Amino acid sequence: MLQTTLSSIPEAKEDYLGSSIIERTSRLHAFVDLGPADLCNIHKQSASKKSPEIGTFLYFTGVDTSNSASIAAHLQGLATLISSKSQYWFGEKKHWKVPELTYCSYNAFSKVDMRVTVHIPGKFESVVVNNDGKLVHDKISDVESEKLWLETFVSSIVRSFIDSDDDDDNKIGGLVEVRKLNPFGNGKTSVKLLESFMNAFEKLFWDGPKLGCGVEIPQPTIINNYLVDGFMKCIQLTQNYDKGLEILQRLEKIEPSIISLIAKVYFLKDEEIKAVQIISEGISNNKRDADLLLLQTQFCIEKKRYDLALELAKQTVKSSPSDFKAWSILVTVYTKLNDFENALLTLNSCPMNSHKEKYSLKRVVPLRGSEDELHLPSPADVTLDEVSKLQSSEISFEQRNLDTQLSNLPAANLKSTFAKSYELLTEIVNKTGWEALLKYRAKVFVMEEEYRKDRNTSKTFNEEGESSTTTLNGNGNAAVEDGEEDISSTVGVKSPGKSNSDESLENEFRKKRLCERWLDNLFMLLYEDLRAYTMWQAEYVHFQAQQMEYKKTTLEWEILGSIAYRLKHHKEGSVAFANALSGRFSAKSTREMLKYYQMERAKVLNKNSTSLSTNSGSQYSHNFAKIVNQLNEKILECCIKLLVWNHRWYCEFSPFLINILSDLVSKEGLIKIQSQVQAVYSNNINTSATDAGNHGITDMMDDVYQFFKDYDIVGADN
Repeated sequence: MLQTTLSSIPEAKEDYLGSSIIERTSRLHAFVDLGPADLCNIHKQSASKKSPEIGTFLYFTGVDTSNSASIAAHLQGLATLISSKSQYWFGEKKHWKVPELTYCSYNAFSKVDMRVTVHIPGKFESVVVNNDGKLVHDKISDVESEKLWLETFVSSIVRSFIDSDDDDDNKIGGLVEVRKLNPFGNGKTSVKLLESFMNAFEKLFWDGPKLGCGVEIPQPTIINNYLVDGFMKCIQLTQNYDKGLEILQRLEKIEPSIISLIAKVYFLKDEEIKAVQIISEGISNNKRDADLLLLQTQFCIEKKRYDLALELAKQTVKSSPSDFKAWSILVTVYTKLNDFENALLTLNSCPMNSHKEKYSLKRVVPLRGSEDELHLPSPADVTLDEVSKLQSSEISFEQRNLDTQLSNLPAANLKSTFAKSYELLTEIVNKTGWEALLKYRAKVFVMEEEYRKDRNTSKTFNEEGESSTTTLNGNGNAAVEDGEEDISSTVGVKSPGKSNSDESLENEFRKKRLCERWLDNLFMLLYEDLRAYTMWQAEYVHFQAQQMEYKKTTLEWEILGSIAYRLKHHKEGSVAFANALSGRFSAKSTREMLKYYQMERAKVLNKNSTSLSTNSGSQYSHNFAKIVNQLNEKILECCIKLLVWNHRWYCEFSPFLINILSDLVSKEGLIKIQSQVQAVYSNNINTSATDAGNHGITDMMDDVYQFFKDYDIVGADN
């Protein structure tokens, strides 16, 4: 099992002793939803006259914060590690003593900061700081204290699940002074901790909305919030389905809408028939349950029954008109049915959550930006040449010299529901093409020329006193001027002397809607993406025709791959990401290739299931098995490289990767996966100073295997 070492602890230097705690205290009032990562402040003493004492800090997720004693034990272990041996500190070998450490963990339910300070050698103490930054001096009863620690523990676990699969793979400019631990990765102790979390979820379920919710939900509800999201991710990761169902079924007796969560667990458990039965029963009891309708719609889409999905999606929107997810799935169904006009009109009606953004860990204590501020050691216990040798200077050089035509594509920076809406728009253009999309757009939305012409016509009529267009508010054309969405209800009175063609144009105009500004903007971003993609493809063909090498940096290939993926050209995107990886390692490109291999495997498996009846020959079976094996090997290779990269950046917890490996184990069996890893990555320590070889990868993977065994993951016993 891999141990925490001095080289796996990132630290930032404080301006003065305790400044990080003071800074955190000053910002407590601004913490929302789940709040920030835990903060650990370390007081260091040295025999050196140059720097006799300094303060450092780092962030943590996944630490057991169920009580003050468990935190104190964590701090004691950290102090012992730092004091036990010399540490390379900005190129110098230094020996530190640690007289004091403080740990802060945010309780997102009660909006207080729980803090534990350990004095070495000696006692530890804990305090509660409210969101005004003041100590809670009132006597806290044992019952109140127990509840506060329960809330803190659950807040910490949920934070580690919601943030842990952040896409900031290259770590440049992001939060790097953070150590992410697997909250359930410590053997039998963690199995008990999992049980504690499940029971705590049941106790705190009704307070879930206090933690906030994802970007697609306008406001947190009792079943749509981060607490529920964390719980579902936890069930999926540990495959603790039966315990989860037991808890949800008890809660359902009090709150019937929880039935949608029960159905989701059965889907996770791969009991599709049971899940569908539950959804059907639930909808028969409450035909306006938007969450059940959404699940049923998604199921029909997966089964390619778009005719059934359409009516369900419409009902979902009626049941939850302010929910972005409801509208977005209706857009998806219209797109699948090739009804692009209604798809665009529906997309235009989507309620946007511009004030919200995806939860991610952010710095609480700002950095000055000096070179001697961040101490980011490179863990030496796990190495893989192409991953471990990557220097941030390489990435920085590529960023400075990036092709200007690729550096400012705004679609890459879309957030929240705008990013989701862009995905929906690219699904449409992928089926229609750009020219046809513009025609559909002109057909359903008021274009600028039409708007101007209509205003001028209306103005002329009003001046002559012949007629006036009227709306809901009686202000002539105010519906258009005020940005009202639906202007089809305007009534025009025919003016003497007007031709039939003019009247026809007016009637056509009045059937149209005004395109929302944000959607208009997405069309512009789509044009920029398509232009860059088309230019790339044309250049590529030209260079091939000239038999010349088409050269790009890894970062440029990566951006081109991202453009292709955004436009749903996954094959071309995979080529770009593969080219990116031929230059140097890139976590983003590796992650995208991993997704591509998963997509390809799903296609192969789906094709196989539909071809079994017609192609039962041994040659077909052999070819099918060969293709699947190759894809599984590529998936495994990508996972290992990303695990090594995560380890280099002090992250030992990625549900995304654990779930993918878990899926491989369920299909292939643990013994086969172990054998493949052993064959390719067994320790190969080369004494050459320039080539460290593969080291520690099998040990790193042993921790993953043990996790699968501890939680009886499917396939772990064969």
